[in-house]
Amino acid sequence: MGINFGKRSQKKVTEKEVHPCLIYDKLDRHASKGPLRKPVQETVLNSWFDIYRNQKDVILKLPTGEGKTIVGLLMLQSKLNEGKAPCLYLCPNNYLVDQVKSQATEFGVPFCEIEGNDLPEAFINGEKILITNSHMLFNGRSTKFGVGTKSLSVSTVLLDDAHSCIEVIKSSCKFNIKKSESGAYQELFDLFSDSLKSQGAGTFADIKNEDYNAQLAIPYWDWQSKHDEVVQILSKYNKQRDDGIWFTWELLKDNLKNCLCVVSGREIEVATYSLPIEKFGSFFSAEHRIFMSATISDDSFFIRDLGIEKDVVENPLTFDKKWSGEKMMLIPSLIDDELNREEIVNWIGSKKDTPFGIAVLTPSFGHSAIWQSCGSTIINKSNLNQKINEFKNGQFSRPIVMASRYDGTDLPDAMCRILIIDSLPINETLTEKYLDECVPNSTFSKIKLAQTIEQGLGRAVRSEKDYCVILFLGRDLIKQVRYKDSREYFSPQTRKQIEIGLDLAKFAKEDRDDGQEAKQLLRSIINQCLKRDEGWKNYYTEQMESLIDKSDSAIKADEIMKFEKAAEDLYYSGKPLEAANKIQNLLDQLKGQFSTEERGWYLQTMARYKYASNQVEAMALQVEAHKLNRALFLPPTGYEVSKIALNAQDRLKNIKNNLVKFDKFEDLLIYVDEVLGRLSFGVEADKFERAMDEIGTLLGYKTERPDKCWKSGPDNLWALREGEYLFIECKNEVEDTRSFIEKHETGQFSSNHAWYKRYYSDVKTHFTMVIPTKKVNSNTGFNEPVRIMRKGKLRQLKSKIRSFFIGFKTVDLKNISDDFIRDSLSQYELTTDNIITNYFEDHVQMR
Repeated sequence: MGINFGKRSQKKVTEKEVHPCLIYDKLDRHASKGPLRKPVQETVLNSWFDIYRNQKDVILKLPTGEGKTIVGLLMLQSKLNEGKAPCLYLCPNNYLVDQVKSQATEFGVPFCEIEGNDLPEAFINGEKILITNSHMLFNGRSTKFGVGTKSLSVSTVLLDDAHSCIEVIKSSCKFNIKKSESGAYQELFDLFSDSLKSQGAGTFADIKNEDYNAQLAIPYWDWQSKHDEVVQILSKYNKQRDDGIWFTWELLKDNLKNCLCVVSGREIEVATYSLPIEKFGSFFSAEHRIFMSATISDDSFFIRDLGIEKDVVENPLTFDKKWSGEKMMLIPSLIDDELNREEIVNWIGSKKDTPFGIAVLTPSFGHSAIWQSCGSTIINKSNLNQKINEFKNGQFSRPIVMASRYDGTDLPDAMCRILIIDSLPINETLTEKYLDECVPNSTFSKIKLAQTIEQGLGRAVRSEKDYCVILFLGRDLIKQVRYKDSREYFSPQTRKQIEIGLDLAKFAKEDRDDGQEAKQLLRSIINQCLKRDEGWKNYYTEQMESLIDKSDSAIKADEIMKFEKAAEDLYYSGKPLEAANKIQNLLDQLKGQFSTEERGWYLQTMARYKYASNQVEAMALQVEAHKLNRALFLPPTGYEVSKIALNAQDRLKNIKNNLVKFDKFEDLLIYVDEVLGRLSFGVEADKFERAMDEIGTLLGYKTERPDKCWKSGPDNLWALREGEYLFIECKNEVEDTRSFIEKHETGQFSSNHAWYKRYYSDVKTHFTMVIPTKKVNSNTGFNEPVRIMRKGKLRQLKSKIRSFFIGFKTVDLKNISDDFIRDSLSQYELTTDNIITNYFEDHVQMR
């Protein structure tokens, strides 16, 4: 036994400090860890201790690099010292878990981790904070924390990067049934085949042919009517330990009626409309819950997804600091048209042995392929730690490319001096894609996009003195950050940084030297940040100091979320009529906030609530919903197909009406470029068909997507002039190497043709197909003359359309004459006759 210091100390009883600032002073920190940052960390910890620590929920928002992690750890340690245990620190992924454990070690905060099958005794007994992955708690088979009434009691739970933790919870609350792995797929598909076909005969055919991107949702009336059969199928495969069902079964088995089921060619996804948070008792019943969030402007998703009260979202624990760190945000294509995505990828993607790190964020591994072809290193789970450690050690052999998910990957200082955000984040799950198809520009899709982009922006600049150049690539992303109505969903700091970047593009054009090449100009601007040009630093500081911390948005997202959450809770508790009335109250009180498509969505929600108690009234509501939003479920009866039509003289008027929607030419061109970007072979079918519809509208035609609106008919239909139509079947996802148009494609064409003739008889129609080949397989054919648009013709059409709109650069968009538009259409070969004869090839062989 060593020396007994206890009997020699004047203070016989060692009392544990409860105030987090005093706790910090006594930590055995590494020498590199100084005192708490003043005033940020001290102010926040004092506020939490004095005001928030006895509340059930608190949202902690601090700027990137201000030390949220140690603040969160100190809050949990305070609870332990107070005798409130156990305390749990959750991260959305293992990479972030390792970062938090590293910081806890450096600061001297006692912690434990899960090793083996049981929770650590030090956690259960309240001796140490448990740091672990949120998947450990949020899953339907959590043997460590339990589910429902069998859940372990936890005093305090902290969610680090809470927005990402929500995504973890969502993924745990859905069935993912793979066709190649589970017999449940075919049983469910057979059960709902007729229902699926009624919602899109062509798409149904694509699903049968295992097209992954083809998907249909099962209408709620069929899903509810066949509830017992669904339960039997899923229960059977749950007993067989089918992974896609087993891990979720306990969460959803008693609430399957209140689920959305979406079917694709390769999988079926069943997701609940409202997350069953109460099933995660350790989280739901915790005395105190801390949600750590970056300075993202909108935390309203916490209300709907986690059940947090509205006043908690509106009163986060934060530090009033306008901005932190230096970000030079640039859109290269605004500086010069030559600086397009391909040019930047080829230039920067091939860099090697640079004096600093270059990081690229892409929405998918498919988008990353072009970077890999240039020599950049693709990051995945197997090499993430290795490559990050190389960057920490100053080894910058190649740019690194992170696809899809990059939450928690911090690249401070020289680890990342150039960050490239390449293209817009995409929805990955079937249910997310379905919601996006129904309401593609909803308030919440814009909020979520802004959050995802800001999470990406936060990877590089990690402290007040850190700096980085950020390049935005991809027409879809540029549109999102360029348009004022989309920018308002970003935090005030990010909005201001984007505005500075837009000004830099303008200044670059004004100050450009004669004969200076585009790439040389961009390089010189980037170097003004990287080489610490005093003029740039002063300008940036001046502009950021003028930042006004307010949102221009009139949309009350938190109020909408409150109504949605209340309605779902009422429906879940067996009060469908009250739930429908709650949505009606939402529409009445905030009617000015919603687009026509959004109002239709809410009417469909009301119909879903009412169906079990009053099917007649529910179907009447569904008819009204479909009138407002053709992408919604087509009711079995009660609707009437409406024909589109166009008078020849209306085309010029329509073009003018479209032009006046844009305040300036740059906004018009960004929109046109984004649409044309989706009008490409290989793009997901829904995006391509939506682009084809938008281009037709821009060109002054009356357009529709019958397969989407009426669940039958061609993918696209343009009314060209009185009594004349362009029927377009899109097969843009067909491989380039395909030699023939296959039998199932001509069969689908014939089916769509039959629907079309039922409603559009005695009219002149140009039947066309967009596909890489014009040859028809010998065992099939068409029953009408069909013209083909292949890659070359599509490229020509896009070029002519862009040139047509560039022609409006020097004129007032609000006052354009008919003659100017008419002459431009002729000049760029976009008259109706030109479009038919110039861009579609000769007829393929007939049956």
